[in-house]
Amino acid sequence: MVSTEQPAGHRPERLTRRQRGAAGSVVVLAVAVAAVLAATSARSSAVDSWPPAGHSACRSVQIFTGSVGSPYNQFARVLRARLAAAPEHFDVDVVETAGSTENIYDLESPEPPRCGLAIAQLNTTVDATEGVNQFDPTRGGHPVAGLRTLGPVHRDLLHVIVRDRPLGPDDRRVDQLADLCHRTIAAGRPGSGVRQIGDVLLRVGLPDCHPDLDDSSIDDALRRLSGGTVDAVIWAGGAGTRQIRTAIAAGARLRLLDLSEFRAPITKDWNTFYGNRQHFYAGEVFGAGSLGPTDYAGIRQIQTVTIPNGLIARTDTDPALVRRATAELYRDQGDYEAALWGTNPTHRRIPDALSIYEGPLFCYIPLHPAAAEYYLREFRRVPSCGTT
Repeated sequence: MVSTEQPAGHRPERLTRRQRGAAGSVVVLAVAVAAVLAATSARSSAVDSWPPAGHSACRSVQIFTGSVGSPYNQFARVLRARLAAAPEHFDVDVVETAGSTENIYDLESPEPPRCGLAIAQLNTTVDATEGVNQFDPTRGGHPVAGLRTLGPVHRDLLHVIVRDRPLGPDDRRVDQLADLCHRTIAAGRPGSGVRQIGDVLLRVGLPDCHPDLDDSSIDDALRRLSGGTVDAVIWAGGAGTRQIRTAIAAGARLRLLDLSEFRAPITKDWNTFYGNRQHFYAGEVFGAGSLGPTDYAGIRQIQTVTIPNGLIARTDTDPALVRRATAELYRDQGDYEAALWGTNPTHRRIPDALSIYEGPLFCYIPLHPAAAEYYLREFRRVPSCGTT
């Protein structure tokens, strides 16, 4: 047995005041670190275990997207696989549509009821809530009540595509937006998000001109551009958009116009319009982006405007579905990035959860209460929406 007794005549050494202070500081620091680690672990555990696996009123689900191969459609296919593999085993139908406006209207009557999600431009979603632009009853639309967000998706990039070379002596070269005055522009299908942002671009960029607008889809518009029946194509989509890549690969000689000068006027147009309404939330809606040869072979680098997208639902959408879809937005976002951009590194970024606090859009279109649970668990807050 090892003796713990002190040798005879030996007195234990006492710590000096400085040594006792240092030891106390170490103990306090250790306790503080332990507390932080415990809190972090608890928060991580709470988020990792959310949402709780539970009963959903939705056995089948519809996600309203866009045309097959579009960024919306590709994003939704990843989400479909995840919802199918979730404990609730949702049977998901990815519905092909004409784009944001149709997606928003389709949310009014999903089959079965309360079991629909949609991907849409968030600026268009605000218009739907307010009943303006294509949702204006005087223009054949109607406002859509009860729209709610789950979180951000990717950002679209605004394109104005022109022929790289004139087709003949009567075909004037287009080097800037002003050159399209009184020309023919394929500006998206009526009621689409592309047409909405295209109308804004033409309003601020060609205020004294009245170009003829063609209603073709992106596929037909690109064929018409190469054939000379339209002089430009306006498009808002992911980079690079499959149809544009396909056209270039097939031999189309295309060029993109630089649109950097129009970001400020587009923002001013938004602020002027919504600043005169009852609720106005300050902050960035349209961002800065770029397009170039990594997106489209042979295309020179240009600067452009980005348009925000989001995953949306309605206030009466099944809470269990909303919780699961919100969780899947942020779990391993690399799957979404690969579906959208493949090996293209330029635009490989899905907005993270913190982005909901960085602008006004999640104030105009509030979070669904079941989605808000995620942000409260992760960040202890939801967007603070003081109006101005």
